[in-house]
Amino acid sequence: MKKGMFIALLLAGMTVFESHAQNGQGSGQGRMQGMTQVEESALPAPVMAYVKDKYPGMTVRRIMKDKEDNYNLVVVADTTRKIVVFDAKGTFKEERAMRGRRPGGNRK
Repeated sequence: MKKGMFIALLLAGMTVFESHAQNGQGSGQGRMQGMTQVEESALPAPVMAYVKDKYPGMTVRRIMKDKEDNYNLVVVADTTRKIVVFDAKGTFKEERAMRGRRPGGNRK
């Protein structure tokens, strides 16, 4: 009886864990879930020029494209992490501070 109950609970727990993993929950992606990763070469020309000018010394760690065709760049330096958002034409939209994992945790 105890063995059967243990197996049932174990299977239920594995099902919940798998469901969260498929939905991007618990993966550390936060706002980045539901986006597709893109290469730097896919960015409109003004994007990297803006980043190099406004964020000297920071490195672009990840580039994601959201459902509205905005580019979301994760830029990092030491303990600073930001998400810089541009529209499809490469015009700056906003900057957000990132919370969560340390900068070295999101390597390409």
